[in-house]
Amino acid sequence: MKIIICGAGQVGWQIARHLSGERNDVTVVDSNAELIRRATDTLDVQGIAGFASYPDVLDRAGARDAEMIIAATHSDEVNMVTCQVAHSVFGINRKIARLRSQSYLDAIYSDLYRRDHMPIDVVISPEKEVATAALQRLSAPAAFDTEIFMDGQAQLLGITID
Repeated sequence: MKIIICGAGQVGWQIARHLSGERNDVTVVDSNAELIRRATDTLDVQGIAGFASYPDVLDRAGARDAEMIIAATHSDEVNMVTCQVAHSVFGINRKIARLRSQSYLDAIYSDLYRRDHMPIDVVISPEKEVATAALQRLSAPAAFDTEIFMDGQAQLLGITID
């Protein structure tokens, strides 16, 4: 699968490492040429130095043939515009954006991410995921793993029995 990852920081690099390890055709875009060099030197990825939200940069990254774009830069707004450009200019089918600001993550604004508004298919928030995982661990401190199902109605616990 042809995938473009925008942002070569910690989150983008980890996503690129995982997806390139699964034999996907991955291109990493970042405005920091040093981060691009680090990614291309250590991972099986292509790299483009430039601003992720610029159509010409996405075009050089192969957006015309891409099946997925993951916008994981340090800026929520750049990630949102990148997904909009990917949708409007290149017709990329799957768009994932990392959003950090609680203002964008508030449930009352969830309609913002519809195809006819801001075409983002999946919103990821590593900070929110860490907080959720911490709260799950606190709810069952003896468990080595917890998983919530059925909209919070059921919880699976991993427990070691001696």
